[in-house]
Amino acid sequence: MIVRKKTILFITGTRAEWGLFRSTILLLKKSSIVTPKILVTGMHTQRQFGYTLDEVRREVNVDHTIPIGEHDDQVTALSKEIEGIGKYLKKNPVDALLVVGDRDEPFAGAVVAVHLGIPIIHIAGGDVTGPTVDQYLRNAITTFSSVHLTQTPHSASNVKKLGADPRWTKNVGPPGLDQLKRSELFSRKEVARLCCLDAKKQWFLVSMHPTILDNTPILQQIRSVLTAIKKISPDDEKILLYPNADDGCDTFIAEIEKMREKSNFHINRHLKRMDYLSLMKESAALIGNTSSGLMEAGYLKVPFVCVGNRQKYREHGSNVLFADYDSVTIEREITKALSSKFRKSLTHSQSIYKGGAVAKRIAKAIEQFLLTL
Repeated sequence: MIVRKKTILFITGTRAEWGLFRSTILLLKKSSIVTPKILVTGMHTQRQFGYTLDEVRREVNVDHTIPIGEHDDQVTALSKEIEGIGKYLKKNPVDALLVVGDRDEPFAGAVVAVHLGIPIIHIAGGDVTGPTVDQYLRNAITTFSSVHLTQTPHSASNVKKLGADPRWTKNVGPPGLDQLKRSELFSRKEVARLCCLDAKKQWFLVSMHPTILDNTPILQQIRSVLTAIKKISPDDEKILLYPNADDGCDTFIAEIEKMREKSNFHINRHLKRMDYLSLMKESAALIGNTSSGLMEAGYLKVPFVCVGNRQKYREHGSNVLFADYDSVTIEREITKALSSKFRKSLTHSQSIYKGGAVAKRIAKAIEQFLLTL
């Protein structure tokens, strides 16, 4: 008897998210059980963030696109995503929906799927962060979902407390650590060529996102970081990345763009994942509030100065130094990150996040669930 392959729709809304789950999707394309479909929306469709829809298209067939306007706020974007995903799924039924993390795009997909009776597979639920909209969205997606593939045992415990079925709660590890090895990343010389950097200087990588629910005003959030990095090692290289398309991102971008003409400052709307990880590996420190500072940077043993409260309660390793939105405090923690004592301590540290064949663990769990439908 021939068994029909199950169809699963994966929704991707950001450049970083696609980089995390690219390997899982490519693995599922080889499956004899699953046919993955790809719906692209969010930042991927916005030119100010690099129009990374083209990057996705170079690797997979994109089944549907929901464009978001260049200056749409989060509420407007969310409403467009819910409407667009709803129209697509009514015309193109699928067996399951695969969503990742805690942003508006996976939340929009989960809202539609739960109304249409489509099972939801949620990756990276159960994490606890700080005062962000994402925190609420992540838990809401958990309550909608049938399968929970978490990044840590503690996160697995958290989703069970929210009512997740223990039989379909599996700790697979962070997708961003799938097969991640320092030896396979680009060399310092290659990164210097790709990013137009001086290989003889120290590099400081900055990835900062607005945190709208924090008590500190948005403008102060980004200015505190920029003021600090202007003071430290003035002759060294500073690489600034654009923020996510969160409320407040226009303010962040305007402040970041003021640095464009300054000596030793480099501004990037988007970096490909291998470029980003290789640059991170070769940097003296990562500064900001990106979750990759806790996961990938921790795994690669790169110092991370974590600014503000966005990641305040997320599990982290010894590579993380926390700082308030205060330039003096940030500067102090960067100096500590550069100290020989701190860097030496990292050589003996172990990441709390499980790497290895993460994509294979995710793909196996997805196949097992779909065979039960």
